[in-house]
Amino acid sequence: MSTQLATSMEIIRKSLRKAAEDVLHINSKNAISNEVDSEEFKETLMKDAMKLMELETEGAQMQHIFEALHNDLKDGSDEVPNEKALEELYEKAKKTHKNVKGERQYFKDIIKSIRDESKNDENEMEVMQVQHSRKDPISKKDIVNPVISKNCGHVYDRDSIHEFAGKKRVIKCAMQGCSETINIGQLADYPDYWTNIKQQQ
Repeated sequence: MSTQLATSMEIIRKSLRKAAEDVLHINSKNAISNEVDSEEFKETLMKDAMKLMELETEGAQMQHIFEALHNDLKDGSDEVPNEKALEELYEKAKKTHKNVKGERQYFKDIIKSIRDESKNDENEMEVMQVQHSRKDPISKKDIVNPVISKNCGHVYDRDSIHEFAGKKRVIKCAMQGCSETINIGQLADYPDYWTNIKQQQ
């Protein structure tokens, strides 16, 4: 049971990280023209991301507790522990793993991206000038969900680059000959990709 709970908690934590990515995506699509309203909207999104971070941290602690319970029960006798024994094991695991931080840096990067992003960024790349490939540079498969690096303008499939990066928040661009680094939290959805591909043909 404890190992199933740990697995379920990991799934929940992944969902929380995905929700934080969605918050970042919503921020990138912010079309509020009024500067005051736009800043209030950004503040709301940052608060939402912080709440998700706290939930993920609690989830990480619970996952470690469940895993510790599983190991304690597995290493013990074949007898099923009574309720009091289970409570003692739980409290022991809780104290041991109270400082688990989970993926806090992942969420901090997203919050920083929301804070730093400017709607009128003077350095925004003219993506129409970049030649794009249909193939993801990592998986070599057709791109399904395009995301673009604002640093170099190269396009990736969202699932491919997130799987490639793993827990790293900053990676080197995988495009041959490119020396730029990519902040995973600053990748932007790129719906114009399909139009640009057609124009290149």
